[in-house]
Amino acid sequence: MFKKLFAVCLLVEDFEKSLGFYKDTLGLEVNSQDRKFADFKLEGTSLEIFQKDDATPMFPSTHMSKGGGAVLGFQVEDVQKICDELKGKGVEIFEGPKITPWGQTVAYFKDPDGNIWEISQK
Repeated sequence: MFKKLFAVCLLVEDFEKSLGFYKDTLGLEVNSQDRKFADFKLEGTSLEIFQKDDATPMFPSTHMSKGGGAVLGFQVEDVQKICDELKGKGVEIFEGPKITPWGQTVAYFKDPDGNIWEISQK
């Protein structure tokens, strides 16, 4: 039934704050932006942010929870190097870098809405 994930859209409380975080702190390149919606250039799946208040034409706000409901996993070449860069930009790494019991090097931080980012070594 479902064979390909084409997009992840995070509903955000403060679009400008989130846009700055994704663009300036994480260094993601904006693919397109329309008022309080933006998507970022990534390989494969699209990552999007959308101001919650503006998303109500899609579905009622009663179905929108407070932030922090997603975990986004990204692979990187060097977890420690990325953590050091993020810390230099004021991002709190709340777990890791560490090696999991199954041998994967991982670290975790949160975006402005509390969504958790996992970075793992390729």
